[in-house]
Amino acid sequence: MRRKNLLYPAILLLIAALAILILRTDHDTAQYSVISIADGDSFTVSKGDTLLEIRLYGIDCPERTQPFYNKAGKFTKEMLQSGEIRIEAVDRDRYGRTVAWVYVDSFSVNEELVRHGLAWHYKQYSSDKNLAQLEDDTRARNIGLWSDPSSIPPWKFRKRK
Repeated sequence: MRRKNLLYPAILLLIAALAILILRTDHDTAQYSVISIADGDSFTVSKGDTLLEIRLYGIDCPERTQPFYNKAGKFTKEMLQSGEIRIEAVDRDRYGRTVAWVYVDSFSVNEELVRHGLAWHYKQYSSDKNLAQLEDDTRARNIGLWSDPSSIPPWKFRKRK
């Protein structure tokens, strides 16, 4: 009788472990090389012969002709080249890019861009409370793009064009 009681939880545990292995993407923990930086929130990495286009989840960096565009791209490039990259896929966008949280060692690239005033929290696509708080804190301290009173979010900038 006792064995029967333990058998069901063991089977459930085995099924859960197999489901995690099957559903997990190979993007999670791999050796990536940075191929190119499109802008602060988009870049391409490779793993062996596979190229992966990434769009950072929950944030939006300045567009090409906006202030802080170059700083955001440079920051992302330097951060990606400073340690081991880990990617946690969230979704795919309409351009086929993997929308993801990206970590270098223990730091979130998504969060660090907001913390340094180089990206907005993209609230249309993210309700992440931590990104919202980071943006509020950065704005209150007038860091980066928040030091420019005429700063326009990229989604509004794109609509004007």
